[in-house]
Amino acid sequence: MKFTAVVVIAPDDLEDTVIEQAQRAGATGVTILPGKGIGGEAKRTFFGLTFEGSQTVLLMVVGTHLATPILKVLHDILIDDDDGGSRGIAFSVPIDHLTGIDMQQVARFEEHMRREGA
Repeated sequence: MKFTAVVVIAPDDLEDTVIEQAQRAGATGVTILPGKGIGGEAKRTFFGLTFEGSQTVLLMVVGTHLATPILKVLHDILIDDDDGGSRGIAFSVPIDHLTGIDMQQVARFEEHMRREGA
């Protein structure tokens, strides 16, 4: 089985929604990391101070066939329909070498996919 890392960087308030939708699309585990970020244009408060937004970095290792469906559902969450702006970023990276993954979990996942007809 080939694996892909899906990385999502989103505002803290979207963390639960991103995780829920990624799991519905097939992600089984998520590593959650806190972060701070500054966009291309720094946001300023009314005091003129630079705002560093609180971010969540979510890392998922998934079967390669699941990366695109997960990214598709995340697109709807991360793009603001009102102004077309971005509320976060998601991308995938192929994994060439991997160790430490529970192969019993992979076998259970593959069996589940066979039963579901995917």
